[in-house]
Amino acid sequence: MKLLKRLFRGLLIFLIIASIAAIIYVLQWEEEQVAVKLPKKEAKQAEHSRIGLPEAQKEKPVKDTPIVPGRAPQKEKEKIVVAKIGKTPLPLRQVAIIIDDIGNDLGPVRELLKINAEITFAILPFCSHTSAAAETVHAAHREILLHLPMEPASYPQEKPGKGALFTDMNEKELLFQLDKDLASVPYISGVNNHMGSKFMGDEEKLKLIFDRLKGKNLFFIDSRTAPNSKASAASGKSGLPLASRKIFLDNNRDYKEIYKILAGIARDTEGGDVSPIIIIGHPHPETIRAIKDGTKMLREKGVVIVPASKLIKDNARQGSS
Repeated sequence: MKLLKRLFRGLLIFLIIASIAAIIYVLQWEEEQVAVKLPKKEAKQAEHSRIGLPEAQKEKPVKDTPIVPGRAPQKEKEKIVVAKIGKTPLPLRQVAIIIDDIGNDLGPVRELLKINAEITFAILPFCSHTSAAAETVHAAHREILLHLPMEPASYPQEKPGKGALFTDMNEKELLFQLDKDLASVPYISGVNNHMGSKFMGDEEKLKLIFDRLKGKNLFFIDSRTAPNSKASAASGKSGLPLASRKIFLDNNRDYKEIYKILAGIARDTEGGDVSPIIIIGHPHPETIRAIKDGTKMLREKGVVIVPASKLIKDNARQGSS
């Protein structure tokens, strides 16, 4: 009996000790679990690192645009609409359309750039929008000329404007003014005269001007404002590439008359006249509208509008005079 009591007491003590040991083990295991437990956000990042997520799938911070009190959000710059020049079939006839007197207003420039044609822009120096017009036309990949003011026979009743060349200027004065005019209109490929019915008749002074233009690898378009123009003789001596205006589009600012002139060119082409010609117009609403409406008709008749330099390159001396 005493033996059983001793065994029972021993078993009880063993069970108590085992229970205490088990409790101590469990408590230690839970403390280890708490010690390695991470916050949800960090646990998520750790999980991403563990499985190697691509960098592109990780969340990127969003940059906030700062808002300045009292200042309205900036508007986007005004977009200039420019017609893309598409591919055309081999032309029967090439025509250069030069629009003179650009530089006083950007509105006509924007309208002309909407026309699907390689129009050439002749920009006056020292006008309120000379630089802006040149930048706009250049960005649209259209050709630019310096529209060089020259003394008219009617001076001083008619004034050619800022930067004009006069027959009473000496050689130094003429070249100084010419260089200033050239610098005022960037991106030019050539020059044509504004007015100049008197200056264009002075072969000696034209030769001086043409020598300087030749040295700058430019060409000259004679606007034919002088019946006794000495441009051909002067260019022959200087070797300057030259061509001449054939038609003025808008002596009368009448849409029907201007369109009729363009239609006449198409008829001449159909009749076999395929010689290249240079046409000069001005940035009048009637002119712009007629050119816009007439370009499709010309294209259908095999007439393609090209930059003035294209005609110069094809035939520097004969041009379209």
